[in-house]
Amino acid sequence: MRAILPKLIAVSITILAFGLHPASQIQAAPKDKKENLDLPKCTDPLSTVAVPNAPHGMFAIMFPDARKQQKEAELLLHNPVVCGANFYLVWNQVDRGPNANPRFDWSEVDERMKPWIKAGKQVNLVTWATGYSGRARVTPDFVFSKVDSVECENAGRVPIFWQKDFMRHYQEFMAAAVEKYGNNPSVGYIRFGLGIGGETYPACMYKLKEKGFTPGIWRKYILEMLDFEKSLNSPKQIMVGINTFGRPPDLEFANAVAERAAQHGIAIGSQGLSMEDARNDESGSPCAANWCRNFHRYQGKVALELQSIKASNPGRDGPVGSMVDLIPFALKMKTQILEIYPVDWFVAYDPENPEYAQHHEEYQKAYEAAAKVLGGSGK
Repeated sequence: MRAILPKLIAVSITILAFGLHPASQIQAAPKDKKENLDLPKCTDPLSTVAVPNAPHGMFAIMFPDARKQQKEAELLLHNPVVCGANFYLVWNQVDRGPNANPRFDWSEVDERMKPWIKAGKQVNLVTWATGYSGRARVTPDFVFSKVDSVECENAGRVPIFWQKDFMRHYQEFMAAAVEKYGNNPSVGYIRFGLGIGGETYPACMYKLKEKGFTPGIWRKYILEMLDFEKSLNSPKQIMVGINTFGRPPDLEFANAVAERAAQHGIAIGSQGLSMEDARNDESGSPCAANWCRNFHRYQGKVALELQSIKASNPGRDGPVGSMVDLIPFALKMKTQILEIYPVDWFVAYDPENPEYAQHHEEYQKAYEAAAKVLGGSGK
């Protein structure tokens, strides 16, 4: 639960057109010392990561927000520590329905990815079947016409995930995404969201209980979807985010998802990293969604990914912690994919950021040290 709450306000599902300012208006990122870095390439197999042939590196999260996407591109496109960016495949923005020809329209996503690919960066994809706000409506209308749904202020209108028509149509979308991007050399991995957003947490869980939700039903649905992902034989790395739900949190659900994913060669990750996890791991207590124990268990077997629960606290005066401390802990846990919030890149490379003056040097050093392990883009 704690891995999704900060995103409920932070993320809008409305995808706006992506464009860059004319070159004369773009503020160049500070040069500092990054131009002189000698980094291994994040597109090459690396012995410094636990699964050398799987994706690795640090990536900019490109939430569906045109203004932030533009600023990230201006600052990071030619930064060598940045391997690339993560873009979102929002279901109803792509899928026009079974009667449309063509059914899937990838043009807007392709346009947003184009500057990054042109700059030699990798791009990764995260699918959404639901969103993160009360106004969210991400499942296509043709699906809602066939399945039951509920509404809540945290996720808007959501389908009954385990109904056959939802699963069938979402699987068609997933298969289409693999067919479209599976042979694209610029794509690194695809994370399929199976619950809210790109995660496995049950969106509108309390409302779903009115439609028959139980922990057993949810686990069965998630594991069946992971089995389907395996059947796609994707040329690209597939990933799943592990979550917990309930009070107390159902750690066995997270364990079951991680175990099935590892069996299928699916990368596992958590979008709930904070310094509380570091303290818990040191004391032997569970991290959020029990990701620490599952990372210990599957190190070297599948690629491991982390994203902080929300933007960091550069002054170390908040619950998330500073990237200066989070990154070394993530590397210690054999994490080889780091998905980093826009504002945390801005602390390091945007002189207009209020934290830049005091913290940009230590943030840059943290990113550079990580890039020596995880690889960089060389751009």
